Amino acid sequence: MPVLQSNYRPPAYLFNGHLQTIAPVFGVKRNNSLYTTEKLELPDGDFLELDWVRGGNDQLMILIHGLEGNSRSHYVQQMAEHFSAIGWDILVMHARSCGREMNRLPVLYHGGSTNDIAVLIKEYAQKYNSIVLTGFSLGGNMALNFVARHATPQNLKAVAAFSAPCDLKTSEQKIDRFTNRIYANKFLLKLKAKVRKLENLHPGIFDIKTLDEIKSVQAFSANFTAPFSGFKSLDDFYLSGSSLNSLSEVRMPTLIVNAQNDPFLSKPCFPIELAKKSDHLFLDMPKQGGHTAFPITKTKSWMPERLEQFLENIL
Repeated sequence: MPVLQSNYRPPAYLFNGHLQTIAPVFGVKRNNSLYTTEKLELPDGDFLELDWVRGGNDQLMILIHGLEGNSRSHYVQQMAEHFSAIGWDILVMHARSCGREMNRLPVLYHGGSTNDIAVLIKEYAQKYNSIVLTGFSLGGNMALNFVARHATPQNLKAVAAFSAPCDLKTSEQKIDRFTNRIYANKFLLKLKAKVRKLENLHPGIFDIKTLDEIKSVQAFSANFTAPFSGFKSLDDFYLSGSSLNSLSEVRMPTLIVNAQNDPFLSKPCFPIELAKKSDHLFLDMPKQGGHTAFPITKTKSWMPERLEQFLENIL
């Protein structure tokens, strides 16, 4: 498919990618009564924490948050509110350790974590006529990897990824730049706290003596996520987890929306040539939008509108 012509325009007062990224974090009021929380027991003895908005509909929107996000993240909440209002049931999957309750097993999720998505899709495949899978940031990369690498049921109709770091190595390198330290420090604060919590629950699984020495997201991946998740090396971790390496296998309508001024995304995260050669990839690259933001106002995002338009065209 040709690269799509984008119609997104930010408000004039949010004139760069940093402002567009940060404004919704403070502008969107969290709705703590939106969801009903359930657990889905997993074959390995652990569970997935799921947040639902049910309305008895025959369409299901599955949402996957970004790195250290959750169902209350502004981008997830706005998508849930929008699609529940127009006739969709909503299911937000928390990556392990990202829910309200810490998981039983010590797991560090990553960009290649797709098996839990597969379990979730299988569990609800027979209960809805149509399912759409939507991920944001790292969750978008996970969603793209899932659709490219797993067999999917016929009623999974489409996949969408917003602000997806399709190439994890260069994206982490970009996040670690000096100009992005505010974001890297925020991620590291949460990731380090999680490692300490997991170590308290499962003594001896980590060498936390080195934790305070970690000063970059890439160093965290190299010293904790990659080796703990069984990867031979950091390059092996990136190769396995980057959806850029699997997008050519996508065989259903798949929308990727990545802003050109996204502070987190490197040049390889815009797979223009792959999209041109594919009958299934739809690449939208607005010049503006920031990261998982695309604000129309401080409290309203363009992403739900964009996804609704895409689904109207293909369903």
